[in-house]
Amino acid sequence: MEETASYGYDFPPHVTRIDQLDEALTIVKAMWSNERSPSFEGEYYRIKDAICNPKPIQKPHPIIMVGGSGEKYLLKVAAKHADRYNLFFGSPDDMKRKISVLKEYCKSLESSRDVGHHKDIQYSVVLPCIIRDSEEEVYRIIKQYKRNDKTVDQYIKDLVSGIAIGVPERIVKGINEYLELGVTHFIFQFIGLDEQTLKLFHSKVIRKV
Repeated sequence: MEETASYGYDFPPHVTRIDQLDEALTIVKAMWSNERSPSFEGEYYRIKDAICNPKPIQKPHPIIMVGGSGEKYLLKVAAKHADRYNLFFGSPDDMKRKISVLKEYCKSLESSRDVGHHKDIQYSVVLPCIIRDSEEEVYRIIKQYKRNDKTVDQYIKDLVSGIAIGVPERIVKGINEYLELGVTHFIFQFIGLDEQTLKLFHSKVIRKV
């Protein structure tokens, strides 16, 4: 909210922002996909014979990823518009529930999406990651980055209960839990990142999953 205030932007309640997202995605998809210049009249946004040329080369349009965790409103927008749903710092149990709710919303959309379209939605997750060759090195990184008012265990719990924290074998096991749910894309937020970390992740994680 400090950022929006500094630039003079409104920061309405989250339900309003989600409604704005719904309208914005409706406009974007129409401008990307319609042969004729589209028009749209909504509560927040409106366009009239808007020109968008050249069109994207992806058909019917570039992948639209909608991220968030709100089940009552956000997931409805994801069901309506998303090609890929993204969950930020969510555990496998969290992801399993979101997928279940999302599928139910997709099934209920009779006109906007075909029945069964939920099978085509991709799933992705953002995960914090600390990877080292030994638990001692992992512990050292945690001690270095945790806040002073938190214990190591509290810090790990905040990082999705440490599902991607540890030696490579542990991280591969954690990734497999998501793969079993149908997650196909992973975005890792590395803590203590350096070149050696990336080499370790490539050789002992990426090559194993």
